Amino acid sequence: MNPLTFFLMSLARLPLHVLYVFSDAIEFLLYHVVRYRRKIVRRNLTRAYPTKTKKEIKETERKFYHFLCDYLVETIHFLRISEEEVKKRFRFTNMELIDRLSADGKPIFVFLGHYGNWEYFASFPLWAPGRITTSHVYHALSNKAMDKLMIRLRNRFSSIGMPQNETYHTLLHLIGEGHQPLIALIADQRPLKKHHDVWIDFLRQPTALITGGERIGVRLGAHFIYGEVKVVRRGYYEVTFKEIFPDENEDFSLSKQYMQQLEQTIDNAPQYYLWSHNRWKYRPDAEGKPELNS
Repeated sequence: MNPLTFFLMSLARLPLHVLYVFSDAIEFLLYHVVRYRRKIVRRNLTRAYPTKTKKEIKETERKFYHFLCDYLVETIHFLRISEEEVKKRFRFTNMELIDRLSADGKPIFVFLGHYGNWEYFASFPLWAPGRITTSHVYHALSNKAMDKLMIRLRNRFSSIGMPQNETYHTLLHLIGEGHQPLIALIADQRPLKKHHDVWIDFLRQPTALITGGERIGVRLGAHFIYGEVKVVRRGYYEVTFKEIFPDENEDFSLSKQYMQQLEQTIDNAPQYYLWSHNRWKYRPDAEGKPELNS
């Protein structure tokens, strides 16, 4: 075990209320000393909420950094969290929808956002009907030690991870073996530049849309769901599933509906979204091609 993994696994033994003390200290360092991505966060918030005052933007910004540090220590804690504790901290409010949709044996695609502590969705197998095989898509990290640690975390409760570029074939393999996959997709990040061919309005600005999940799900005849995360209080979350239906008159209607619903979730409590991601690095030019967003 490398030193970083050993250190984080040791920290994970601490109760969460102790880790929150570290979170408060890290917040001060990130915000005031390191100033971690302060320019990106301020720019993203200002463009997403052009009618808010500078005071309101700064207040949301500070709340975001507070939550970001909570997210970090909660994710570390997840490495050793018990089944009993995680089921108290990350609840699913309407599992009856999953029961109903899974009755026909078709795959289920759940769209999530970088909102709340999305890593805790890896606990879904503890709630899922026995016929469901929970899976998730991941993008390999360049740091091998961190990549192994994140795989360990996301497989913590037997969710099956699949590399981003192998999603379709892995799902076909699971289905061929008699599994009924429910796959979690976090599809609100910036796509590769070569895939900036579909644009929508998201958080009051042109945004390139990721469509791979919808393309694969439609080919497999899957059901589509938006997983709305609500932060109940510090360290406690609820997920409510909302079925998404296709509109035959609009291309990529499922992905667009997901982004619209995610926008509503973010607007209700914007401090819990990942504003430090350079989501709007590009904007469309006159021909719809990506150009750097100044």
